[in-house]
Amino acid sequence: MNKLALALGTFDGLHRGHLNVLNEAKTFALEGFVPAMLMFDTHPQSVLKGFAPPLLITPEDKEILAKQNGVLPVHISFQEIRNLSPEEFLRDILITRHNVGAVVCGENFLFGKDGGGNSKILCELCEKYGVVYRMAKSTMYKGEMISATRIREALANGDIRIANEMLGRNFSYDFLVVEGNKIGKKILGFPTINQHFPTGFINLKHGVYASQSTVDGKIYPSVTNFGCHPTIGGDKVLSETCILGFDGDLYYQKIRVELIDFIRAEKKFNSKDELKAQIDADSKSAIEIFNKMV
Repeated sequence: MNKLALALGTFDGLHRGHLNVLNEAKTFALEGFVPAMLMFDTHPQSVLKGFAPPLLITPEDKEILAKQNGVLPVHISFQEIRNLSPEEFLRDILITRHNVGAVVCGENFLFGKDGGGNSKILCELCEKYGVVYRMAKSTMYKGEMISATRIREALANGDIRIANEMLGRNFSYDFLVVEGNKIGKKILGFPTINQHFPTGFINLKHGVYASQSTVDGKIYPSVTNFGCHPTIGGDKVLSETCILGFDGDLYYQKIRVELIDFIRAEKKFNSKDELKAQIDADSKSAIEIFNKMV
């Protein structure tokens, strides 16, 4: 069985910086290693601090993206390894259990009990145990290192284009379509799909986004409202997407919605007619943005 070349990190976003680490691991394929990526079962901070930063990507999507990038996900329980020393983690978990023969990490990688190991210690341990070590260079965006924190800040500010540039893909989700109050179709004439973000997933700036949605493998331009819909008296935050050019029943299906630009902030309108006129304008803006993107 070939040894693994394991990319190390939390990968809480799988952004361009993380992809750079994965790509470095993939270079070991020429030497007979199997490129792989560490996937903890939970964010380390949820165990160490009792809470974790909001998710930018679901574990399911992270695994799919890893495989699409030609990297094997390696699942490890963080609770199990949290109290291991850096040497125990490398020797007992990576080498003995998972047959790791090469590792790649970023410049700021910490591991072992209380984060006692860093890239320098990892390099020394790899030399001791005959594991090939390589560090991936940081990926920069506008003069600063790309990080999940910067992406979360961009999403909170509605800077979806900036977030997407740092992610290296469109921010997206494919949560289950649930039944709503049907106001969009019955009263406004705009059929929509409603999707609730699960607990722990990133909370976006409330407003209207140009988006694209995939139904049965076909990509449609769409317009997405994320918020609580103040004009119609909404009190629950959800994603409501009007898929332009599609009128079908999508209840209880997982539909992929990708946000591509921020159109405007959420606001309360004086009447449903005024809201309907604004949705029509938003839809036209979304189509224009979509056509420029494709």
